[in-house]
Amino acid sequence: MGPKIVQFHEVVKNKDLVSRDASFLWHPYTQHRSSDDPLCVASAKGAYLYDGEGKAYLDMISSWWVNIHGHGRTELAAAISRQVLNLDHVHFAGVTHEPAVALAEKLVKLSGLGDGTRLFYSDNGSTAVEVALKICHQYWRNRGQHRPRIMTFRGGYHGDTLGAMTVGESSGFFDAFRSWMFEVDNLEVPHTWRGASVRDEESACIRAFKEKLGNISGDVAALIVEPLIQGAAGMRFHSPKFLSEICRLARSAGIPVVFDEVMTGFFRTGTLFAYMQTDVLPDLVCLSKGITGGILPLGATLVKGEYFSAFLGDSFSEALAHGHSFTGNPITCAAALASLDLLEKGGAASVVGRISSQLADGIEKLERRFPIEKTRVLGGIGAFELKGKSGDYAAGGGRPLARYCQDHGVLLRPLGNVVYMMPPYCVLPEDLELAFAVLEDYFSGHGIS
Repeated sequence: MGPKIVQFHEVVKNKDLVSRDASFLWHPYTQHRSSDDPLCVASAKGAYLYDGEGKAYLDMISSWWVNIHGHGRTELAAAISRQVLNLDHVHFAGVTHEPAVALAEKLVKLSGLGDGTRLFYSDNGSTAVEVALKICHQYWRNRGQHRPRIMTFRGGYHGDTLGAMTVGESSGFFDAFRSWMFEVDNLEVPHTWRGASVRDEESACIRAFKEKLGNISGDVAALIVEPLIQGAAGMRFHSPKFLSEICRLARSAGIPVVFDEVMTGFFRTGTLFAYMQTDVLPDLVCLSKGITGGILPLGATLVKGEYFSAFLGDSFSEALAHGHSFTGNPITCAAALASLDLLEKGGAASVVGRISSQLADGIEKLERRFPIEKTRVLGGIGAFELKGKSGDYAAGGGRPLARYCQDHGVLLRPLGNVVYMMPPYCVLPEDLELAFAVLEDYFSGHGIS
């Protein structure tokens, strides 16, 4: 069951660690009064995590969607080790260095966004989105226009900083902060799954979008969407054709298009970026999560040249007044370069294709036997919904399943009643067979059929 455990430090027993954790830590997205004890992870290798007592857990969510190559990759470790001994950190205002320039060159070229495209570094997915929103807002200000509104898809999630929360306000996670938010127009988006026919719904949503554009397009600073898959909303899929048409209409109204590829980037959907499956080249692209292979935090915002040019002027007031202490950190850039090298040498598209086929087969078999519905797979992401369970995130409809799977060595983290799988690309066929065997045992053992 997984590779042999490799321990590099003294093992901390689980019970002791849980007790110390409870005394000092506050975990993200956790109601501490009712939550289960945290899983104590002592080490990791490949597709597996190991607790302090040596038990293995198949990481079927890539440690919150970031770890694309698997844990403990020596190539990534060597890259950051070399870099930390050469140049560990330097501020990025008025300073540059080879890892930051080389990574920007590579990402701009791979993006296909065209000559003049620039890259702005930040710290994570939320800040990559925050940067994009500020660029779009100030772009219009620098041109003498006041455009206070942002358009987005209903149910989208874009991060936890203020601007990112605002464009994700319909996700349901941020009701406590509504009084802080600016004006957002949420567009309806038809969700699709295997066997679904949503042509009529797509046509209706497109007509509604056209009507809305006719009324407010001059007030809209940008359209921001998660392309093809809305992640935290419950791995909701929408079609490339629908997305392409919405973006074409936005562009025709002079509205910049921002794609939040924080989750979908780096072959998660089967292509390097999800927009490569559409007819759209976005104006700005937000990247993070898998950018460093999932081992260090880094955010990046790609921006077409025409938007960068709007910030050139004789006054600092026209510049983008945004930055972070660790903007363009050399170590994180070195990790990202090594990760891109692994993607290229490892034939990521082919590997994700193999994972996609196995996810589709496994989920289809579950659907034939057990009460699940709305099954869907795109690239290395597979999902299904539990019939008869609340879709509300807080209701935790998938928690019993997650507990059972964790007890049996498979790590899942359902979103309400949505069970999803997003393994690292190193996952083996026998690893995926284990995951589906545990799921089958759960449904069978609980009399769910």
